Amino acid sequence: MHTDCRHFTGAVPCTFHKRDGRPCGDCSTYAPAERRLLIVKLAAAGDVLRTTSILPAMRRRWPNAQITWITDRRSVPLLTDNPLIDRVIAADAAPPRLLVERFDAAYGLDPDADGGALLAIARAEARFGYTLDERGTVAPVNRRAREWWELGLDDRRKRLNRRSYQSLMYDVCELEEPVHAPQFIVSAAARRAIDARLAAAGVNGGRMLLLNTGGGTRWEQKRWCPEHYVAFVAMLREREPGTVVVVAGGPEERDFTAHLLAPFSADPGVVDGGCNNSIGEFAALIERAGFVVTSDSLALHLATALDRPLVAIVGPTSPWELDLFGRGEVITADVPCLACYQKTCDKPVTCMELLSPERVYEACVRVGGAGLNACATAG
Repeated sequence: MHTDCRHFTGAVPCTFHKRDGRPCGDCSTYAPAERRLLIVKLAAAGDVLRTTSILPAMRRRWPNAQITWITDRRSVPLLTDNPLIDRVIAADAAPPRLLVERFDAAYGLDPDADGGALLAIARAEARFGYTLDERGTVAPVNRRAREWWELGLDDRRKRLNRRSYQSLMYDVCELEEPVHAPQFIVSAAARRAIDARLAAAGVNGGRMLLLNTGGGTRWEQKRWCPEHYVAFVAMLREREPGTVVVVAGGPEERDFTAHLLAPFSADPGVVDGGCNNSIGEFAALIERAGFVVTSDSLALHLATALDRPLVAIVGPTSPWELDLFGRGEVITADVPCLACYQKTCDKPVTCMELLSPERVYEACVRVGGAGLNACATAG
């Protein structure tokens, strides 16, 4: 048995044995783990996904490393099929493992108590990122992690920052740029499920735009306002009648999405994409779309990972930290309080209300080239 292989667990057969039954002692994919790396990145789901941008740089630097990623159990499906990760461990199952295993380097990328505590108990020769001390205080452990930590503590500096999240994470991890796009692998089963659902709704090929209504629950104004969603769908159906609009969100948006869809109940070109999709199904829906319109949410990062053209509607969070890797456009209102990171808004007209359906449609046309009719269609 090749117990030093980065694919070997000692508990269950490795992926390659399960695939074709090959014996461990005579395996062409035997890869001795020359270095053991630990990544701790728990939440939120969109942040977990966009943090996968660090993986190609790690693999370039240490091609034969065994990479273990600890994340929130709800985010495990975002990482499970990523070929650049060897092991994914749910955070609630991690502490006993961390008390036993040793790593050459550990990267704690959550500047908060939960992630910091896991990095603190990890047995590693080198540490990067954020730890929790005996007083319960979160602090950076390496000099280059300090900037991201300070941005999270100072709203004024946060608004002045012009570096992308990924570029800042490369600094925290002390990795060399260029920054890579995030990755997500859509399973064949998820593709089949979404294709069957779309076919049942009458969507059989052709152009498709995914309108994401999700925005999370942390910031009230992250999601676009209801009347703008409705007006945008009506505008799109009038100007681009050949484009099917699929509306989808998360479980928190079920009522919101149903209200949005109600005026279009008789229009076969407006389809309910659901609010109870698994992460894999939601990704397959985005992959199937020729275009995505979304707030700053998981859908944005999935669209980026899946190389979909997109327009991102952004208000209370930082538009400058979002890197779309040349695939889209971030639109914002011209207000001095942009990227306020306030949970609620006391302005008579919010930044998201100022972003009219016409502005969003114009951005879609710019990103799509000669109108949405020129948008790429997923295969």
